[in-house]
Amino acid sequence: MGHYLIFAAYIVFYCLVHSLLADPFILRDIYDKWWYRAFYVVQSVILLFPMIFFYFKLPNTHFFNPASPVKEILLVVFISALMFGLYAAKSYDNMSFFGIKQIKKYLDSGVEHFESHKELTSHGALKYVRHPYYFTGLVLLWSRPLFIKDLILNVVFSFYFILGSINEERKLKIIFGEQYRTYAENVPMLLPKFLNPLYWLKK
Repeated sequence: MGHYLIFAAYIVFYCLVHSLLADPFILRDIYDKWWYRAFYVVQSVILLFPMIFFYFKLPNTHFFNPASPVKEILLVVFISALMFGLYAAKSYDNMSFFGIKQIKKYLDSGVEHFESHKELTSHGALKYVRHPYYFTGLVLLWSRPLFIKDLILNVVFSFYFILGSINEERKLKIIFGEQYRTYAENVPMLLPKFLNPLYWLKK
């Protein structure tokens, strides 16, 4: 039981660090520095290693291990969500996301600050859901057989994705104001239009 608590505590710690270091209103000027995004990505990856270590130290005790055809249906759902996540990646500036563009601009012309939110993007997957990565993450977490350790990971990360989307909404409303509020009225937050009965009832 103690090992499961340590595992859960570390996941919570990871999510808190990840959220705090992603908040431009907490970090202010540091957030827009040319080196910061690359640092953020690197530390996020490094902090995953203890989580992976704890995960593989825990026993593979089944919590949910469905038989056919449920297992095959879940596999289809998992692959579909993965494909949607890859499609969603086209909606973002990935060079900026990983910090490569910022470093290149600094090396080319000495630009020390890089504004990550210049204009509101609403094309591609963002036409269907406001937070496609969080939606994808939630589906990938739950559309598979689960060990008890997976259940712990899934519950913590599900809370993180939901709270993270709410926090992201707060930041985007501050940055884009009425433009984002209008966008939010027409696009669901976490459940895409094509799966969202509330959206179709509203229409």
